[in-house]
Amino acid sequence: MPGLALGRRLTAACAVSVALLAGCSSASSKPAVCADLDSLKAAVSGLKDTTVSASGFSAVSDQLSKVRQQLQAVEKDAKGQYATQVAGLSNAISSLSSSLDAAKADLTAATLTAVAVAAGSVVTAGQSLVTAVSDTC
Repeated sequence: MPGLALGRRLTAACAVSVALLAGCSSASSKPAVCADLDSLKAAVSGLKDTTVSASGFSAVSDQLSKVRQQLQAVEKDAKGQYATQVAGLSNAISSLSSSLDAAKADLTAATLTAVAVAAGSVVTAGQSLVTAVSDTC
């Protein structure tokens, strides 16, 4: 009955192999960039909810830093995907940073308007990136 014992061992080995393969295939996870999505959404939403009059420039700058950090995480994990949206948000961040610097140096209605417009552009570009990544996640 050595053949019977060998058959049982092969059956057991096959069962273990199938279980391992099933475990591997069911462990397929979402791309790493998906994990960054909620943080990016929160940072963009936080910027949208920040007002210069109520919070001052430091609050806007702090929230802008959070958006920038989350963009870096998304960009790293996206590995070139969403390049158009990443570039759009990066450009909007640079514009808002410049507008903030100008407003700090010379506070006028024009510089405050430029900050508001640039902040709106960051929010729009951030939402565009979130939408693009959401389609993948």
